[in-house]
Amino acid sequence: MIDLHINGKKHQVEAEPNELLVWVIREKIGLTATKFGCGIEMCGACKVLIDGEITRSCVTNLSEVAGKQIFTKEGLPEEHPLNSH
Repeated sequence: MIDLHINGKKHQVEAEPNELLVWVIREKIGLTATKFGCGIEMCGACKVLIDGEITRSCVTNLSEVAGKQIFTKEGLPEEHPLNSH
């Protein structure tokens, strides 16, 4: 089990440390505003905030986010820059 802090809530997920954050957010947590687009850090559909920094979740392994605060579009105000298209 891996403990994640997403949108101010603690989640325990059963996943491998090298699993990509985008898939855990979508498939295990059920937050679907974070999308999988290109998979190579180009399109930005997978952007999340990790400890206040915009990060591409399509190339971020779970092992990289242990103990960090993660925010998806669902957890941010509509006017937040992460929510701009």
